[in-house]
Amino acid sequence: VLGTCAARLRGSTPLGSTFFLTTSAPQCYDEYMRRMLFLPVLLMLVLLVALPVKASSQQAYQDYLYQLDVYRQTYTDFAVAKNEYEKFKSLTSQSAALTKTIGMLTQRDVLLRAYLSLLNEKLNEDRGLSQTEKQLYQTVISNEITFLAEHAGRIPSIGSLDDATDVSHELESHYNVLHASMRRIISGVILGTLAIQSKQFDTIATSAKALVAVNRGVFTLDKQAIIDRWMLQIDNKRNLYQQKINAINTANGKLTGNSIDDIDRNFTKILKDAGEAKQYLTEATSYLGELVTTLKYQD
Repeated sequence: VLGTCAARLRGSTPLGSTFFLTTSAPQCYDEYMRRMLFLPVLLMLVLLVALPVKASSQQAYQDYLYQLDVYRQTYTDFAVAKNEYEKFKSLTSQSAALTKTIGMLTQRDVLLRAYLSLLNEKLNEDRGLSQTEKQLYQTVISNEITFLAEHAGRIPSIGSLDDATDVSHELESHYNVLHASMRRIISGVILGTLAIQSKQFDTIATSAKALVAVNRGVFTLDKQAIIDRWMLQIDNKRNLYQQKINAINTANGKLTGNSIDDIDRNFTKILKDAGEAKQYLTEATSYLGELVTTLKYQD
């Protein structure tokens, strides 16, 4: 994709290179924004289904969707004006292109801030992360919002297409950092969800083990052997779950990369580990149910 984008840009006008080719890598701007914005939408849909939906995050989510629609329109207007300018090279088409470019740049910052605000609301609602972990993620959000606000403050000073190129590149050179930050925060929200489930599991498992310990001398040898096997299975799955959580925490703290592809590759591995951790916890919960059944009904 990147090679195709770079080839398409050879010989393009300054307006064309402004947003379709970054200074740090031969990457198409429209391709980048498509990948950067629509993957988080799908991820947030998963999170909104997995967690209780509260008014604040729901409102933030609706605002994000609205800003996304506005961005699509401003980008379409920008693309049309860009094509008109490349076709006619007139002062009128140049002026129109500059106006639409400024509108698109402005809405790009608004959209990214809206998504960061959505992540912040999900963190506010989280009950699984520690306060220190939550504050760390929220500091990252605050820093990124500050960066975007400062970048947006540069847009009103744009007076030419060259100015637009410079201002756009200021954000484009920050893409990797922003991309990694968003994915670290999403991973944090997922970890918080898993933490809630594991705490509930641990509470029940501790009670069940205490019951087994108190009644160990009452059970028949055969029943005790069955109980011990279930407890071993439960402990094994719980340990596997914790190993995955530890790996996710380590990977999330180092979620960086030389390119968007590197970051997404590392992030995909985190999501895979999170899915496996949830599966281990689900299996441990199933075994816990079998243990409770054994305690209640078997002789």
